[in-house]
Amino acid sequence: MEELPATAIGLKVNDGIVLASERRLSYGGYVLSKQAKKVHKIGKFLMAGAGIYGDLQTLTRIMNVEIKYYEISTGKPISVHAAAKLLSVILYQYKVMPFISEILFGGVDEKGPQLYVLDPIGSLIEDNYAAVGSGARIAIGVLESEYDPNMNLDIAAQLITKAIKASIERDITSGDGIDLAIMDKKGNYENKFIPY
Repeated sequence: MEELPATAIGLKVNDGIVLASERRLSYGGYVLSKQAKKVHKIGKFLMAGAGIYGDLQTLTRIMNVEIKYYEISTGKPISVHAAAKLLSVILYQYKVMPFISEILFGGVDEKGPQLYVLDPIGSLIEDNYAAVGSGARIAIGVLESEYDPNMNLDIAAQLITKAIKASIERDITSGDGIDLAIMDKKGNYENKFIPY
């Protein structure tokens, strides 16, 4: 499979999770938009991705509805793992005509911060940090050299920003600013935009 345009990065530390992506929306050598948000809050979860932008938007809408449906029908909140597994099943259902996307999905529950990586057909992998998209090869080197699960969320946000900036410098399909989503271990959420 060809690399999917964009760069998205996720990082799990003891204090929470951070997801980030750049904002460029491009196909081939053409930049369609410089304002494409690829990091979303879905209920109490965070999701970021690389790939076909319409597919990412559709998956975000589907997950919003499915999570609400689960919680209404069961009367209890869905766990991070169960929500990630739900996304995995949704992706697998479309394996013949897949969503062209690589997804980072995370959140915090009673088991602590969790980060999952999903491919277009629903493979589900839990990890401490991950990068997807065309800038992933560049970003992962930055993450591997400096990642520490004991770093605080501010340092984690700085590291993820550094990794995205490195990708923007070398990947033509990444650029136009950085969206950061931060969730601490209590579930508090913060969203930031960093011009770059």
